[in-house]
Amino acid sequence: MSDNKWMVGFRRRSAVGVIVEHFYLVDGVADSAEARRAAARMAEVASERAGRCGGEPDVQRVQVQRVIPDPLGRVSLSAPVPAAMAAPSAPSACSAASAAEVAR
Repeated sequence: MSDNKWMVGFRRRSAVGVIVEHFYLVDGVADSAEARRAAARMAEVASERAGRCGGEPDVQRVQVQRVIPDPLGRVSLSAPVPAAMAAPSAPSACSAASAAEVAR
């Protein structure tokens, strides 16, 4: 497990139409894409527990930042990670073709 900590924010529209931003602290994941996936799972569980019937998180407006502690114990956040780096990677056409060949 790594020492990486991430703060991930999702916007979602409440049942009455107000945009609300929910933040999740994700610990021990390797990179920003993995942090985003973990936070999405946390958001889903939290919504189920609360019985919320609002919209899905706006995946176009996800904010991912690294949590950075300094030697004195103070904590700060990095600049937001660019969306392309925080997005879970999709399999490429080459890897999909390779998987299909292996399955034959």
